[in-house]
Amino acid sequence: MSDAQINTLRLYTNISNAAVGVDAYQSARRLGILDVLKSGQLTATQIASQCNLNPQRVALLLEILCGLLILEKYGDDYALSQMLQLLTAHDHDLGQARRMDLDTFIQSPSPCKHDPAGYRNRITSMQWQATPTAMEVVKYLGLSEQTEPLRIIDIGCGTGVWSLAIARQDPQATVTFLDHAEPVSAACRTAESIGMTNRFESIVGDPFTTELPTGQFNLAIVANLLNLIPPEQWTTLIKRAVDSLSPGGRLAIIDVFPGQDSGDVTRATLELDLAMHVQDSGLCDPLALQQCIIDSGLEKPRYAHIDAVPHIYGLLIAARPC
Repeated sequence: MSDAQINTLRLYTNISNAAVGVDAYQSARRLGILDVLKSGQLTATQIASQCNLNPQRVALLLEILCGLLILEKYGDDYALSQMLQLLTAHDHDLGQARRMDLDTFIQSPSPCKHDPAGYRNRITSMQWQATPTAMEVVKYLGLSEQTEPLRIIDIGCGTGVWSLAIARQDPQATVTFLDHAEPVSAACRTAESIGMTNRFESIVGDPFTTELPTGQFNLAIVANLLNLIPPEQWTTLIKRAVDSLSPGGRLAIIDVFPGQDSGDVTRATLELDLAMHVQDSGLCDPLALQQCIIDSGLEKPRYAHIDAVPHIYGLLIAARPC
């Protein structure tokens, strides 16, 4: 066989296995197999007994899940993998319930079910996935050249994953979280858990409208917010962030941008999810955003792809003139 034919066969096998894997996972979830494994590792016979299933057929299903690293096997015992323990805590059905009306959405010319708060709450609960990216952001900020302690305002902080990764690199840095009550509470708990008690403050309110302190910060972070509003509203949010900066302070915008081939499927999936739940939303055009930043009175921004899993994020950094 030619290399092209072998690659085609490999691709077909991968897609076929992925389809079977999703079906096997959903079956295990519906039948209660994953629930009984939450209490600890069990044999196929024990699982079948607790779930009232055929033990031989359960064993077939479990082997598929082991092959896909959804489960782990120790002798005759099966256990949830660490990845699945995270997954079952945040998105137990792989988003299947959210996509039940996908066919109707694709067919219909009508607007989507507009639920920006629900969408953002769900995305916030999964921000742990952005930890590798947040750690990479630090490299682009040139903190070794920072001559004064960081005073960070995290606008729409979510769980604080972005600002806290930066602040941990500066022992004198302080962070002000701005968001609704639930994410602010989560961000504060995260800060305390990593030893940053007494180094953060919080403002509870809508990140798009709440008044910000003027001229008090030297770093403002806006992450995963602009895709929730139409481009004509970007300037309003960015200008509020700019006004919160002291002269020479920097604005860091982190969002999902095109450009990393390894993140194409993840990015397209996020774009579909966004379109299904938030009207007048969409992924940001970095060139349009760059011009918006300049029009808001900042210097021309620097742009960088963040080369970290899940390979979908980009960073724009711009300074306020002194």
